[in-house]
Amino acid sequence: MVHSLVKIVFLLFIIMPYNIKGGYGYHCSYRIITRQVHILNNLPKNTPQLKLHCASGDDDLGYNYPALRTDFKWEFCAISNTLYFCHFWWGNKNTVFDVFNNLDHCVADESNFIPRGTQRCIYNVKDDGIYIGFEDPFTGQTIYKKHRDWS
Repeated sequence: MVHSLVKIVFLLFIIMPYNIKGGYGYHCSYRIITRQVHILNNLPKNTPQLKLHCASGDDDLGYNYPALRTDFKWEFCAISNTLYFCHFWWGNKNTVFDVFNNLDHCVADESNFIPRGTQRCIYNVKDDGIYIGFEDPFTGQTIYKKHRDWS
């Protein structure tokens, strides 16, 4: 009897989904880490609308048109092979890249800039390109570096 109960409890943990939404975000299962991606629209006024399409292998966030000075964001449970990419359009300019592909540094090619263990991957969209940033734990300020130019 006890053996059967242990099997049932074990099976429940296996079939539970990775993402369990509750309250203000996701509560991840054991050994899975919560991460966030923020895309800030800081383009100039009176210019074309920013358009973006973000997706992973499991989640398509669709086409979005964030208003000026807003934060388009999402939260997810990340495992070692989680990857999100975004395609950005602004007038006749565009660019596409991974916005998350590394548990420790948001994106692997920024491991020298983004501190290990960063939970919020922040992108600042401007007229001269897209900047990546992180929140300094000591000052609370976001520190940015240019990540991509518009094509």
